[in-house]
Amino acid sequence: MFLFLKLYLAHLVGDFVLQFEELYSLKVRNVWGHIGHVLIHVLVSLLLTIPYWHQPQIWFFIAALGTVHLMQDLLKYNLQKKHPAFTLPLFVLDQVFHFLTVSCILLLPVSRLELGFPSSPSWNLYYSQSLWTVYAIAFLIATFGGSYLLHNFRKNYVPGSRPDHLITSFEMSHAIIERSLWVTAILFPGHPLLWAAVAVAGLSRLAFPKLRNAADFLMSCFWAASVGLLFSRWV
Repeated sequence: MFLFLKLYLAHLVGDFVLQFEELYSLKVRNVWGHIGHVLIHVLVSLLLTIPYWHQPQIWFFIAALGTVHLMQDLLKYNLQKKHPAFTLPLFVLDQVFHFLTVSCILLLPVSRLELGFPSSPSWNLYYSQSLWTVYAIAFLIATFGGSYLLHNFRKNYVPGSRPDHLITSFEMSHAIIERSLWVTAILFPGHPLLWAAVAVAGLSRLAFPKLRNAADFLMSCFWAASVGLLFSRWV
């Protein structure tokens, strides 16, 4: 599970945090965008598994992971072009298959090793404790992942949605703050100041016309609360 968490975190970073607009536009135009996207995934995966570099299995697995990711993305984008009304189901299925592909690491003996950075105690403190990785995964699923999920939901099922609804830089920035506070308040109950911060983040929407949408607010809060409750049972 230790190595799986590192690789899944790498997937989330590559698929959401480092999925910048220029790369997405290139992916839509030709295969080179997809190749660049996969190379970013491979690089992030390698960076998060540095202690395992002396294990040949990790190199073969990450190479296989990148190859499967490329084929899966090409299939998904092809299906999206042919069936734009199914963007949300395709997004969800894509993420489920990515999760299952990464989880294949659990079938290899290397997954039973919990390695770290013994020569660097300060860095090893965070790397060797899976809890920090779990928190990072919860943060990315609630914020970046949630924005793309809700964006696709709106695009398919809410008439009149903007093409960039919920994923503009401003909306993403607010979502990161608002949903992070929700998840933190649920993971660390009994801190009234956290819930006060959640309320302030919600009320701050009134100051910005683009954020004054009750449906967006409810969807965002529901997603953040769901992620927070799910991970609170885990941690």
